Amino acid sequence: MRPSLRSLSLLASCLCTPLLAVAQDSLLLKDTRFVTGVKMETVGDNIVIHFPHGDIAIPRSLVKESHIKGEAVDASLSDEDKSKLDQGLVKFDGKWMQVAERDKLLQKRTADREARIREAMAHRDWKNRYTLNTENFAFEYTIDPEVMKSFADQMEVYFKTFTKEWGIKKPPKLGRLKVCFYHDQDYFQQVSGAGQGVAGYFRFVEPLELNFYYDRLDLDFTREVMFHETNHYLTQLIDTKFKYPLWVNESLGEYYGASKWDQKAKKMSIGYIQEGRLAEVQDAIAEGRWQGLEQLINMTREEFGSEQYAWGWTLMHWLLENPKTEKKLKDFYMALARDKSVQREIDQIQFKQVKPVDQIELFKKYMDFKDLKEVEKAWHEYVKGLQPSSGRGYYEAGRIAIGSNAPLKAQRMLKIALEKGFHNPQVYATLSRAQWLKDQNDEAIESMKKALELDPLNAEYYLGLARAQGGTGYRIGEETSPEARRSQWLALEVARATNDPAEYAILIDLGPDFTKPDPALPPAK
Repeated sequence: MRPSLRSLSLLASCLCTPLLAVAQDSLLLKDTRFVTGVKMETVGDNIVIHFPHGDIAIPRSLVKESHIKGEAVDASLSDEDKSKLDQGLVKFDGKWMQVAERDKLLQKRTADREARIREAMAHRDWKNRYTLNTENFAFEYTIDPEVMKSFADQMEVYFKTFTKEWGIKKPPKLGRLKVCFYHDQDYFQQVSGAGQGVAGYFRFVEPLELNFYYDRLDLDFTREVMFHETNHYLTQLIDTKFKYPLWVNESLGEYYGASKWDQKAKKMSIGYIQEGRLAEVQDAIAEGRWQGLEQLINMTREEFGSEQYAWGWTLMHWLLENPKTEKKLKDFYMALARDKSVQREIDQIQFKQVKPVDQIELFKKYMDFKDLKEVEKAWHEYVKGLQPSSGRGYYEAGRIAIGSNAPLKAQRMLKIALEKGFHNPQVYATLSRAQWLKDQNDEAIESMKKALELDPLNAEYYLGLARAQGGTGYRIGEETSPEARRSQWLALEVARATNDPAEYAILIDLGPDFTKPDPALPPAK
């Protein structure tokens, strides 16, 4: 969604207003977000922030430090802390200092963050995108450059790790691979042309290209998609004109998608449980569905759905995590493209491929199995022995179901995640979306309110609430209900007050002059 000139000019005028007055109320959250420029007060176990379009209660459990002008000293403070307060000092970031010094630090932080927001605004449109070249990749992106640098590091380490482990060399003629990174799913689909539910893709015909989007609320998901799709590129380096069959290609992508990243050591580790896929497999087993191996090998693109991705991951995990079969599987994978004894045919786009019947014979040869039933039995026994998926896994399965346009299945998975104790705000937010997709608006409102109880300063959640209340979720307009309009305005006010660069999309997309109350709404109660 592109911002209008009016939206940008209004936002720019807001960003140029004075940053801070001395000794304003301030709130520092444990996750490092801070709020200034809004009146606050302590009410019981909460700090209530009075925004123009509504009050938001922040539980003390989320607060690291606060300074509210005119409030009495907390009786639970130590004598030493009370003495510091008597001296007119305030505590900020764990240190006692003068109010003016604290405000100076806040001014700098606010100035730095707003500079980042202005910088992000300038590069939000794809025609003004950032670029970054590394040894093997040419990145084009609209996300924060610091975030992009971290993902670029991961991609380079992934490239070197995989090619060394598999003995692959990139053909010199390929040069750097173009990688497009978008700031959210909507913009990714708008610019790249990806379909609904697609989280990323690899363009395997010339010009080669990778496309993904950044999910700031779930970095693990972003990394999983990035590693999965990049794996398709890395395996194509084996033979750039060979098309790998789905059952090994997508399954290997899922195996590497579960890899972990150590930001400090700049290393990736492989072989983890893909809990969302495991939850889906265990759900299928509970309903009596076991995936046959021969059936999996013979499936077309249209038949190969989310459940097959999940079963394929278990197959790869079983074979690659077993020292007795790891090398055999890798040799088989390479042989599909390179073994000269294998018969290959040319498809409509001039790529080489192997028929399923020949894939089976080659698989039995390299894996040293007599027949597929023998493999299938051992595979299923391995799956039976896996530990039940966690609440996090069922959340991931619910998210996958949303992407597969299965909102009812998503609701069931997400409710299991909650039953297993995974009370993450994203679970409730995703459940709200699944309910909204089925026109269960009352339930969607309640779920989003629970997400906001756990993360009350999340502007995106207020947009989700507005959507369920009868608004578009993205535009403030008279066609929306008063409740939805108020939630939309709160999204803007929260995004502004926290000065969170990750929220700039909301500021730009909505873009009204939110320094003034909406005249169409009555004052907040």
